[in-house]
Amino acid sequence: MLRNSFLSRWFSSQSCRLPTSLRTSRSSQPTSAAMSLPASSCPTLVSASAHSKASTKATTPDSQLTSRKEPRLRLPCDPVLSTQPASTGIGPRALAETLRPQSHMGQADIFRPYQPPKGVRGDGRTHLVMDSAAATNPGLLGWLRQAVAEGVAFPGYPRLAEMSQRAEYRHMVEVIAAEATREWITFRARGTADKKQRLADLERDFLRLNVRDVLRRMAEYDGYYGMGLLYVDTGQPRTGGALETPLLLRPETFRKGSLRALVPIEPVWTTPDQYDTTNPLSAEFYQPSRWWVQGGLLHSTRLLQFVSRPVPDLLKPAYNFGGLSLSQMARPAVDNWLRTRQSVSDLLNAFSIVALSTDMSAYAQDPEGLLSRVEAFNRFRSNRGTFVLDKDREKLELLAAPLAGLDRLQAQAQEQMCAVAQEPLVKFTGITPSGLNASADGEIRVFYDRVHAFQETFYRRNLTTILHMVMLNLWGEIDPDIDFTFVSLWQMDELARATLQKTRADIDAQNIRSGIITPTEARSRTAHDAGGQYAAVNLAGTPPAA
Repeated sequence: MLRNSFLSRWFSSQSCRLPTSLRTSRSSQPTSAAMSLPASSCPTLVSASAHSKASTKATTPDSQLTSRKEPRLRLPCDPVLSTQPASTGIGPRALAETLRPQSHMGQADIFRPYQPPKGVRGDGRTHLVMDSAAATNPGLLGWLRQAVAEGVAFPGYPRLAEMSQRAEYRHMVEVIAAEATREWITFRARGTADKKQRLADLERDFLRLNVRDVLRRMAEYDGYYGMGLLYVDTGQPRTGGALETPLLLRPETFRKGSLRALVPIEPVWTTPDQYDTTNPLSAEFYQPSRWWVQGGLLHSTRLLQFVSRPVPDLLKPAYNFGGLSLSQMARPAVDNWLRTRQSVSDLLNAFSIVALSTDMSAYAQDPEGLLSRVEAFNRFRSNRGTFVLDKDREKLELLAAPLAGLDRLQAQAQEQMCAVAQEPLVKFTGITPSGLNASADGEIRVFYDRVHAFQETFYRRNLTTILHMVMLNLWGEIDPDIDFTFVSLWQMDELARATLQKTRADIDAQNIRSGIITPTEARSRTAHDAGGQYAAVNLAGTPPAA
């Protein structure tokens, strides 16, 4: 009754403020125009029937909206009836509404291709053709329900972007991205020719292009969204179709000084244009050859794709031809951790209860007296408070829940998140192992091996392409004798480094005496050792006589 009277008073007050032409009688059904308010004025409470049509509302003409008989109930606030026409183009609110359906997928939409926001795909172009048999096959419906329930369906970029704000997801992604680019790479040259100048030119151009930070962001995009895209800016105009042509790494097509920048792009602004789905033997089978980037068409050679966890071919269209994000993989473990953490916090907040045993019949005629007594006790309850009891008929007890083992349960829930990311607890949380002779060196070594494998699988191919682009940009040719290697994350101390240098020198001396190598070759090896003690010495030329 209270709620109905409140709504009646509110509707009456609001109808008085409306123009005469928009007022409705009590017996008539109010129209949408009379009930609608601007979206920015207050939150919206939509009925179940209206919520079921929210997905089709964006495409419903205005004439149909005015004739709809379902009112939209809104919170009390001053209505401001806007008569301004809808603006053309797309703003932040419209973009969010366009992306929102991706976060609430139906049970039979797991194979549905990713629908990019408005403006990503150019107008007047044909869309991808998809087979709907996977969504209508009765044999797959049970599996689809289970997949959606377990969270293995693509949640959509808006939901993944929201998850990236939580510390648990951000930490596990940033740790891998930072460790993979912390020690970075070192260039090396094979052969006897002195190429120190070329190696220095490569390092300088890598700094100009900010390659290290760009690839760190690619690892972050891969962890948050399942894919990172890197645009190679060669100065070509966006209009005219020049970006639709392949970018061939040849001196004739890649001019010197044409490499301007490497631009990271989030996958939400991209979608594939065409790919092969008929011939599994083709190199373009489920591999897009061209991409849409906010209305512009680019060839795949101009947009380097970084994916560390690719999905099967059947799921690639649903994932926008990206991969499985670390956030999506860790979501069940993070949800368990958040629930466990909150449960422990709630238990600690109310783990003890004061129980008063008394004669309840004495308060049968005066229940207010009992409530006043309990309220007074709760108000003055402290170490300096006093509670008066009847020693014959009353008894005061403190009932407390056992708290033993809660720390272990909470720690295990936290370790489950580390297991998904394959990160040691000291890297993920900064918590060092406790106990006698406890050490995390073994776990850290294993983690560094995992990061090195990630570097080889995630960075090697595209980083080699970038290296060749830089060579063409600097010299107009690709030097096959120059390569790079990832610097080991496990660093030795000064004593271990000196012992290693002495061992290498002894090996070189033994090989020279055995005739395996010459002093010149040993000198060349030392000259190209960037981490050696003679790195700052010019060892070019003939070695001195013994």
